[in-house]
Amino acid sequence: MRAFLLAAGLGTRLRPLTGTIPKALVPVANRPAIIRLLELLQPYNFRETYINLHFLPEDIKDVIGGGTEWDMRVHYSFEPELLGTGGAIRKIGRFLADDKFILVNTDVVTDFDISKAIAFHNETGAKATLIMADPAHSEELERISVRPDGKVTTLASSDPLIRNGVYSGIGIFEPSIIGMIPQGYSSLLHAVLIPLAASGELYAYFADGYWNDIGTIERYLQTNMDIIGGKTRLPVYGRLIGDTVWMDESAEIDLTVQIEEPVLIGKGVSVDRGATIGPYAVIGDGCSVGPGCTISHSVLWNNSQIGAQVTLDNSIIADANKIPSCQRLNRVIFQGGVSEPVFNL
Repeated sequence: MRAFLLAAGLGTRLRPLTGTIPKALVPVANRPAIIRLLELLQPYNFRETYINLHFLPEDIKDVIGGGTEWDMRVHYSFEPELLGTGGAIRKIGRFLADDKFILVNTDVVTDFDISKAIAFHNETGAKATLIMADPAHSEELERISVRPDGKVTTLASSDPLIRNGVYSGIGIFEPSIIGMIPQGYSSLLHAVLIPLAASGELYAYFADGYWNDIGTIERYLQTNMDIIGGKTRLPVYGRLIGDTVWMDESAEIDLTVQIEEPVLIGKGVSVDRGATIGPYAVIGDGCSVGPGCTISHSVLWNNSQIGAQVTLDNSIIADANKIPSCQRLNRVIFQGGVSEPVFNL
């Protein structure tokens, strides 16, 4: 069985964060999103993994390489022009044609047990199985109706046994679906999913565990907070101090610094005297935080420099940005020296 990770999208909903970084590399609790997905797949022995690329492809290749860190061989499929999910599958179809494969969107974060979904897929004889979630914010996302036997239905129904949920962005597919997809740009929904639902060959499996779609700024920030707040089974990297404080051993924290859980402090971080870090602060590798700062409900990407007496709340500071002293930033994204408000946080 092989895996196919979709990393070619432009991540427009995450702009301006994805203006200079592929969406697959956006850090989630100090780990690129796509790395967290490779870690999720690693225990299930996906020896061959394919990743499609478009925007800044070399950046993704530099981070992942050949995949040896996750005991798999990683192959890349570059798309000079975006092909859509269906077209992306068809482009590498000859490499997927001899066994079922798992398809994964790289803008999701989850701790699902994939093996249970695979077992369900095999038991039903489905041509495709969508792994489903039922998140609290599902009113923002398109709902899918599932019959008690697991079949996806396209018909409206008042049956109380019909269960509604959200496609998690992870699906299991038989190789026979490749022949349903035309050459060139193609939508998986229209080419494959709708016809399979109509023929009764599309199933859905509701997985237990944490899931979030980080395709918006609000959900991206919330996912970071959920991970360090202990709401997931995802790993947090660093030495655990207290209940929900993770700190790399190379960090230099002044003795007068006040830390309010939960907090994640990365490699080589320095925090000067009198600062308050947390609650809900993610400090990326190589960041420096000046004296008297207060940082809460915020994410700092790697190598950010925060001046003295800065207050950050519900904000994101992108890679290698400098915040001048005595600034108060609330509900903003700071990137490229520019502060942009985020009104929905």
